[in-house]
Amino acid sequence: MTGNWLNIALAQLGKTYPSSGAFVAFVLNTANIKADIQTGHWSSNLIDLVQDVYDLTTIENMRTGDLLFWGLPEQPYSVAIYLGGGQFIARTESEAKIKIQTVNQNWYPTFVGTIL
Repeated sequence: MTGNWLNIALAQLGKTYPSSGAFVAFVLNTANIKADIQTGHWSSNLIDLVQDVYDLTTIENMRTGDLLFWGLPEQPYSVAIYLGGGQFIARTESEAKIKIQTVNQNWYPTFVGTIL
């Protein structure tokens, strides 16, 4: 299951999205990963996206396929998909394009959401 939606995410490389939440919601909805019992649909609103994840954990425990968030759980400002090996796929703030990036001190996520 994880591989399928990671492939969908990787197929978005170079495309533009209006927000990081819109990118992640597109990937999860296209992969038909259900968010919650009522709607089964992932929201592109970051606060709703945080509430839809099954478990919040620390950065040290991140696994391939987890969602990386920047900001507070009550007020996130960006989200990405962790690919493993210190890399993630996300929308760049400057160009609004989907790119593979590396976790580093200048762009270190605040918390992780586990969805699988």
